[in-house]
Amino acid sequence: MTNKVDVVIGGKIIAIRSAESAEHMQKVASYVDKKIEEVKSKNIRAAADERLLTLLLSINLADDVYKAKDQLDKLQTKAAQLGKDGKELQEENDHLRTQVHKLREDLRSVTSEFEEFLENLGE
Repeated sequence: MTNKVDVVIGGKIIAIRSAESAEHMQKVASYVDKKIEEVKSKNIRAAADERLLTLLLSINLADDVYKAKDQLDKLQTKAAQLGKDGKELQEENDHLRTQVHKLREDLRSVTSEFEEFLENLGE
C-alpha cells in the first residue's frame, strides 16, 4: 500500500508517496529540513547556491548514514559478544546445577549413612 503525505522541506510543500507510514515520512522530511538549515547556517554560499546546498546536504546525510552504520556495526559486535557471553554463562549455570544436584545426592547418602550409624550406636 502506498501512502501519500505532504511534507515541508526547505520551506516548500512536497508531496511524497511511500510504502512507509505518513508519520515516518514526516519524521524523515523533518530530519532533512533540519539538515538543510544546519548546512545553510554553516555555509552562507550554500544558502544562495542551490547546487552547492544539494551537494553539502548530500555529504552531510551520507556522513550521518556512515556514522549510523559504524555505530550499528559496533552494537552488533557487542550484541554478538554478549550472546556468546550469555551462552557461556548458561553452560556454566547448567554445569553448576548438575554439581548441585550431585552434591544433594551425596548429602542424602551421607545423611542416610550417618543416621544408620547413629541407629547402630544406640543398639
